[in-house]
Amino acid sequence: MLPLKSIAFLMYFFGISAASLIMPILGIVNYMMIYQVYPEHAWWHIPLEPLGIRYSMTAAVCMMLGMLLTLPRLPACRPALNLWDMSALAMALVVVTSEFTGLGPGDESAPLLDKFFKMLLFIFCMTRIVITRRHFSIIVWTFVAGSLYIGYDAWTAPPGAFAMGRLEKVGGPDFRQASGLAAHMSMMLPIIGVAFMTCRSWLLKPVILISGALTINTIILSRTRSAFVGLLCGVVAVVLLAPKGRRFKTYAATTAVLLCSWFLVDQPYWDRMATMKSQKTIQQDDAASARLEIWEDAWRMIRRYPLGVGVGNFVPTIARMDRELGRRAPHNSYLLCWAELGIQGIFLFVLLFGTSFVQAWQCHWRAKQSADPAWARYMAYGLMVSLVISAGTQFFTDRFYTEAFWWLMALPGCLKRVVLSEAADGKVLLDDGRSADMGAWWDDNPLAYGGGARRAFA
Repeated sequence: MLPLKSIAFLMYFFGISAASLIMPILGIVNYMMIYQVYPEHAWWHIPLEPLGIRYSMTAAVCMMLGMLLTLPRLPACRPALNLWDMSALAMALVVVTSEFTGLGPGDESAPLLDKFFKMLLFIFCMTRIVITRRHFSIIVWTFVAGSLYIGYDAWTAPPGAFAMGRLEKVGGPDFRQASGLAAHMSMMLPIIGVAFMTCRSWLLKPVILISGALTINTIILSRTRSAFVGLLCGVVAVVLLAPKGRRFKTYAATTAVLLCSWFLVDQPYWDRMATMKSQKTIQQDDAASARLEIWEDAWRMIRRYPLGVGVGNFVPTIARMDRELGRRAPHNSYLLCWAELGIQGIFLFVLLFGTSFVQAWQCHWRAKQSADPAWARYMAYGLMVSLVISAGTQFFTDRFYTEAFWWLMALPGCLKRVVLSEAADGKVLLDDGRSADMGAWWDDNPLAYGGGARRAFA
């Protein structure tokens, strides 16, 4: 007899997989939840192992079949290809050619190539499905639910899940280590925050609050300096990018979160963060000093191989360059990309990052063209803060081949398509909640929001 949790999971998985043949958005949700929960690491999955189910592949196949079956009913994707899409395709080309311009295929090259192209395929499907406000909200709630599960898993983690006082072995394969876990949860925090600010149901707000509290608790248990630096960058972004007209509410909510976090933080967390205070303490810390040595060797590698060493070749190459260090990860996404994909790779990586931020910025300032300006403005705000946190975190941890990070990079494009489609529909949400024709509304209110809304995306 299977445990009840095993039966419940099978019912959920096969039910939502079948439903995604009719509603592809459920396939996106299914894939994202499987990625975050990763059932293979749960105790209730042990009785299911003989079945040999490949959950991510099944979810992705059902999603793509659903896209084909419902193609006539899918909303039009405008524009079909934007700058971010073309840059991502160029990045895919660089990834392939790095096998020829670099040192040749290594032991890790094939798995990383396979992962990168599967990830890119999923993103292109996602950016063609998540182009309505309803679907975008569903994705936001998927992140809230995934963070809630991971946070609860971290809160109930046994002592064996901690290594040297840091939480490990929680969540999906891309964040089984403390630094990856903290980076992921830090990235989710602004999205959870804007979900709370835009939620109109007082029954659902407590769920979001619990998800946020457990997310903060997980970050603290990870005791990761890279996430601390990213969150500091995020606090600056929260202050500078807060939506006009809603700054007091935003600052008040942020202050409340910071105060709650202050009471949750324990002394071991501050002790580890204190190691960043001076050059002397950094040199005395084995992990920090080793990281500096790795970065020095990475710069030597970049100068020696300007076109890159190829996908998956960073670790073996640095082991040959510095035998004392051995096989070590770069702990820096930018250096990893530059060293493996060369100058062309880091150029495209920065371009993709910058394009994502610009798309979110455009949605933030042109949200008045959407059906619900407050919702669009907060969503764009959350994405910008999350991108800033991710950019800061990745200076001290390598997340280049992490799926959730690329989802975040693609979401501003999805939101921009939402705003564009709603603007094309010519509807705007009035203060009393009614939807009106945008053209007529602007004719009646020529001075609202400073005017010029019709040409905002021209």
